Amino acid sequence: MASALYASEEEAVGHVLEMVAKACHPGAREPLITDDFDFEVATPGKLRGFQVKMSWDCMPMSSRKNLSNTISHLVAHYAGKGVVFEGMFAPCYGANSTRRPRGQKYITMRSREFWTEVGNGDEGYDVKVGEVCRLLCSEFRADLNDRLVPTLIDRLAQEGTKVFGDGEGNIDFRKLFRAINP
Repeated sequence: MASALYASEEEAVGHVLEMVAKACHPGAREPLITDDFDFEVATPGKLRGFQVKMSWDCMPMSSRKNLSNTISHLVAHYAGKGVVFEGMFAPCYGANSTRRPRGQKYITMRSREFWTEVGNGDEGYDVKVGEVCRLLCSEFRADLNDRLVPTLIDRLAQEGTKVFGDGEGNIDFRKLFRAINP
């Protein structure tokens, strides 16, 4: 049960990191064309769309192709307006170099470069964001372990005894196995 809850925590942290990046990146705004991008940053003659993910390796190939297709569309769209569009894939951790993967239209940023940009040049911003996440996660885990998990276990036990209990608080294994192996 803990692994499922902690996997949910990892997903939640990914969303928190995305919100932090969007709120803290200088000039970040909601994308005018929302397909595939979490936020965008406009400078004179240039628009950069950012897709933020927890890690550099958590984007499946189909998503990479979709992102590249979206970027091709946006490059053409903005070129007609005299604006250069760049699609940025921004992992919150990982990726050892900023590069454009072969066959893809987006630029994969180094996570540290991304967080330095989000932190307006602060090269230790990734560490600061990590500390905040650590605090949030430790509070989440404490609340989870102190309040939520015991309540869930009690509720599961009550519901389970209705299905496979023997009426005296014990498990009737015949009922249990016939419930799960009909």
